[in-house]
Amino acid sequence: MQGFAMPNQGQIMAVVLTVVLCGLIGFEREFLKHDAGIRTHILVGLGSCLFTMVSLYGIQAAVGNYSWDASRIAAGVASGIGFIGAGVIFFNHDSVKGLTTASAIWVAAAVGMACGVQLFAIAILAVVFYFLAVLVIAPILKWFLRNRQNTVLRIVYQDGHGCLRESLLLATRMGFESRVLTIHELHRDAWKGADVTVNLLGKGDVTELVESIGQTPGVKGVEVLGEDD
Repeated sequence: MQGFAMPNQGQIMAVVLTVVLCGLIGFEREFLKHDAGIRTHILVGLGSCLFTMVSLYGIQAAVGNYSWDASRIAAGVASGIGFIGAGVIFFNHDSVKGLTTASAIWVAAAVGMACGVQLFAIAILAVVFYFLAVLVIAPILKWFLRNRQNTVLRIVYQDGHGCLRESLLLATRMGFESRVLTIHELHRDAWKGADVTVNLLGKGDVTELVESIGQTPGVKGVEVLGEDD
């Protein structure tokens, strides 16, 4: 029966290489403790690979001599994978997180499709450049821009102590340009204060600044909002 015919060597290679390449991308994400890890990336890659092979070989095997546009399946995969990618992107105090992981999922889908059409060399090259981007280029760029680091602080303070003014002055003294992003009033029984996010740009010591702001009278809490990735 056609449906139980053994896959050829190229099709087997496509599936195996998809698991290996997408697994490597997923391992890098999981090693850095992000939500979408090795399982997610392998499954995304396998699904994309299978959709692609079905569009190329499955329809022909099922209905015989039939003319169709196989690229429509690839376009559908590219659109559909956006729903999974969107699931790992979220906002936290007006900062966006998960963009790199969502992009990695998108790359895994593309690698799966490339393997599905047996473009093995370009699939391997794409994964090599993925690791070059996240493990080499990004750290080099971060090092190069270390004197102009961009940091977001969240400060919770009580009204009546001049905390925000003092915090901004401390940032200026320590070599930062500061800009208030958001202010939210807080009311807890008789206690009244605010939750503020501040963008800092400069070459100062963020850790020392956080400690200094934390010791300011009236400040209830201060934290550095993490970067994306």
